[in-house]
Amino acid sequence: MAVGSAVAGCGGNPATDFCSSYGDAMHGLVVAARQYGANPANFSATYKSTMDSLGSVRTKAPDDKLRSAFDRSMFTFSVFDTEASLADLLSRADFSTNAVVLTCAEYGLDVTV
Repeated sequence: MAVGSAVAGCGGNPATDFCSSYGDAMHGLVVAARQYGANPANFSATYKSTMDSLGSVRTKAPDDKLRSAFDRSMFTFSVFDTEASLADLLSRADFSTNAVVLTCAEYGLDVTV
């Protein structure tokens, strides 16, 4: 099942809302990162908005396993000193090794960013 900017229904899976919300947030951030060269102000606004909303995304995690994966994935955002560097990484990132993507897959959910 694909999760991210498009979600197929999976009735009864408690991780669906969390994984979908995370995928949507990261998708929006990656899109803005890929447009950084043409519109750095948009990336800045998207980054701030995304970071402001991620606390509520984390609260959707139905268990400690998903919350822990979320916390590990958020470490990436703490190691960059400039938005340009972060945008560069996000625009080239392979999310297949992302902690949340891998953990959601264990729940049968495919997060695409």
